[in-house]
Parts: sequence; C-alpha cells; structure tokens
Amino acid sequence: MKKYLSIISASICIMFSAATLSAKTIQYVSDDLTIPMRSGITTGHKILKFLNSGEALVILEITEDQKHAYVSLLSDELKTGWVETSLLMPNKSAREQLAIEKKKNQSVKTKLKELKTQLAESRSQNNKLENIQSQLETKIKQLQSTLVRLRKNASDPIRIADENEQLKQQLTDAETKTAELTEENIILGDENIKSWFLIGGAVSMGSLIFGIALTRIRWKKNDRWA
Repeated sequence: MKKYLSIISASICIMFSAATLSAKTIQYVSDDLTIPMRSGITTGHKILKFLNSGEALVILEITEDQKHAYVSLLSDELKTGWVETSLLMPNKSAREQLAIEKKKNQSVKTKLKELKTQLAESRSQNNKLENIQSQLETKIKQLQSTLVRLRKNASDPIRIADENEQLKQQLTDAETKTAELTEENIILGDENIKSWFLIGGAVSMGSLIFGIALTRIRWKKNDRWA
C-alpha cells in the first residue's frame, strides 16, 4: 500500500514540478558521501541509485518531520527517489566548488597563455611592420633621388633642344643676311660695271673729241704755213 502511495505521490509531485519549473529548490549531496536514493523513506525500501557527492537534486517533496525528501536528478528529472535530508546541503560541495574554481583558474590560465601568445604575435607582427616601414622609407628616398636625377637628365635634352632651335634660328638669320648681302653685292657689281661703261664711254668720247680738235689745230697750222 505504501508503495502505491509513494508512486502516486511521486507522479503528483512530478506533474507539479513540471508545472512550476521556476519554483525548483536545488540541493546537493554532502561532501565525501555516496548516498542511496530509495523507492521509499525507510531503509527497507529498494535502493534505486547511489548518488555521488555534489550531485544536484531537485526537491519535489519533504516529509512532515523534514527528515526525508522526494527528489529528482537535475541532470535527468525522470529519475526520482527518496533521500535523507541530513545528507543534503543547499550549496555545492567544497570539493565541487574547488573543482569549479580550478576549472575557472585553468580557463583563466589558458586565456592568459593565449593572450601572451597573441601579444608575442602582435609584437612580432609589429616588428615586421616596422621593418617594412623602414624598407619603404629607404625605397622612397631612393625613388626621390632617382626622380631628381631623371629630372636633371630630362632637363638637358630640353636645354639642348632649345639651344639647337636658337642655333637654327641664328643660322637662318645668317643665311638670310648672306643672301641679302649677296644680292646687294650683285646689285653693286652691276652698278660698278655700268659706271665703268659710262667712264669708258666718256673717255672714248673725250679721246674722239680731243682727236678731232687736234686735227683741226694741225689743219689750221698748215694753212698758216702755206
């Protein structure tokens, strides 16, 4: 009869616990203990499972004398049974808490190690970037020097081209001047020839006139002597 009552009570408690999930009371198995979870409140009831220290349990029901509690496993609420409340505690066991703290500490150490690795990688990357920056600055200086040299070399052909243009212009002017002088010389030569022709003609005419005059003078003298 008690067995059936226990089953009925367990069923009712499970239904209420499912309906009021937010009102769960969590208890933990005490330190360094392995306690039995039975089908009833007496030691004569069947042991359903042994619970290890730190096991989290959901309190579904407590007897009037507060000595026994009907619980379910937090990890599997379908597994239910009765345990002694004196073997439970409201907080996780010290060993469990220590394990959690160790796990947290290990996680922190792992994170710290990762951060140190990242820091080393960042420093290495920073050194690489500084080297690249230095190389780029050197390259920029070389390019600037090359640019100055190219500008200087480029200015020489321009200057030479300008000088060639000036020389060509001077040559053209000289050729033009030479042509003008040649033409003037030709003109002057023609005028000199004309002048010599005129002078020669005048001399010839003068000689002719002088000869005629001389002949007449001789004739007159002959007439006188006659």
